[in-house]
Amino acid sequence: MSIAQKTAKSLLSHEEWALVETTLRASVGQRDQADLRDAQKRLRDMRDKERDLSRTNRRVAKGRADPRGGSFPGTYAKPAERKQVFSQALIRVNDELVRRESVAAKAAARENQKRALDARRAAPQRRPANTATAAAGLSVRENPKAKTKVAGTKVGSVTKQTARSQARKDR
Repeated sequence: MSIAQKTAKSLLSHEEWALVETTLRASVGQRDQADLRDAQKRLRDMRDKERDLSRTNRRVAKGRADPRGGSFPGTYAKPAERKQVFSQALIRVNDELVRRESVAAKAAARENQKRALDARRAAPQRRPANTATAAAGLSVRENPKAKTKVAGTKVGSVTKQTARSQARKDR
């Protein structure tokens, strides 16, 4: 669930709100890459700090841990909500960085495709033109398996001779 800007501003100190305010949709696109990376790191650190504080407060409330230090001033009263504000700001920064990387990747891919197309168009044709050419034709190769040891005229006569000798025995 998102937190309204007015509520977020009331939860944060002036310096923290100045950082979160620069991550709002209207201004996040106008920041440069290095500034976004710096904001990403700072927001991540703030979010982690609030997360740890929230977990500690929960453990103290359940009786699993001893309270650490005294009570915090007003801005630290709701660490879970503060963590959510920092998380939302971090999401906005991450989305903007991903969007910029995607735009850069698409531009690089488009440039590579143009370069490949230009190289292909500049290369000579690989296939020769479809024109009539003089050729010797197919070369004749004999099949080595086609030669038999018995001549074709003998094959039938041998079979017939075997049949006659068998008929003699059967009589």
